[in-house]
Amino acid sequence: MDIMTPEEVAKVLKVTPETIRKWLRKGELTGADTPAGWRVTPADIEAWMAKHRRKEPEPTP
Repeated sequence: MDIMTPEEVAKVLKVTPETIRKWLRKGELTGADTPAGWRVTPADIEAWMAKHRRKEPEPTP
């Protein structure tokens, strides 16, 4: 997978492209603001997913 547009990232994360752009502007998702628009790498997406992954609750003894 190569560098992705906000529209492509939105499909992966199941949100709207505008949500992706908002996260990019706020720094919640890392990406590059190029003359052609925002671009996001697979590593950027993986880092976001790792940071926002739901943690399983600890089992009670």
